[in-house]
Amino acid sequence: MANFDQAEGLRRMLFAAKPRFVTFLSALTNEEKNATLVNLSAGLTQLGNDVVLLDASEMGIGLARWLEQRVDATLLDVVHQRRTIQQATQMTAQGFKLVSVNRYQSTTSSFPTSSIVLTKLNKVVEKLGNSVDIVLVDGELSDTNRLACEALEEGEIVIQLTNQTDSIKTAYSLIKRVHKQYGRREYGLLVTGVTESEAHRVYEAMATAAGNFLSVAINFTGYVPEDDYLRRASRSGRSVIDAFPTTGAAMAFSRLAQSMTGYEFASTP
Repeated sequence: MANFDQAEGLRRMLFAAKPRFVTFLSALTNEEKNATLVNLSAGLTQLGNDVVLLDASEMGIGLARWLEQRVDATLLDVVHQRRTIQQATQMTAQGFKLVSVNRYQSTTSSFPTSSIVLTKLNKVVEKLGNSVDIVLVDGELSDTNRLACEALEEGEIVIQLTNQTDSIKTAYSLIKRVHKQYGRREYGLLVTGVTESEAHRVYEAMATAAGNFLSVAINFTGYVPEDDYLRRASRSGRSVIDAFPTTGAAMAFSRLAQSMTGYEFASTP
């Protein structure tokens, strides 16, 4: 994990005006991805951060459905001047805010491709980012390997995976797709459902492959252990930090939240 010192605090002050977007691309199931995003958002909120969890998936409001929250307005509604950003933003029981780009009821099967609409969407997302400390993004790559808007492309990207072979292959494929579209950049790696030693092994394998074949850097964001209490908390609609604060998963999410309050991921595990 990252080490915290006065220099890091100074960096945070210097870059405080810059919107911070952290987009998660997951090689796991929607259920596992949603649990990670919700619990990490809760951990960041507990540290006093103003957090928005942004559902930027194509069909929209997957996170809202997982949290059992109704979505009456989206950012595309804001773009078309049907609603305001405030109307598209809702507070969750866990204390963070939730916003969706699209809605699953939409008859549109993909994000708009009009340059005018995309430019307006980007401005709306940037405005949202300027209003909070951090935006965690449920990201998704389009058929052309692009994220929902330019603001997310310029932010950080974290790849979530576990130690299973299929998951590792999918995660590497995601990195290759982003690399094909945006060229060389760094990625964070979050390994879930594993022990610390297993997480290190996955990280080392991914970092070596990405470095050798793509010439890109992989940074170790952290890991979350397998923990039945995480599933119990999810079934009750609560974060594991709130429901079972002394468990391994709760402590892992707290550590992740602490490391992400700086503007750099740890470079090595």
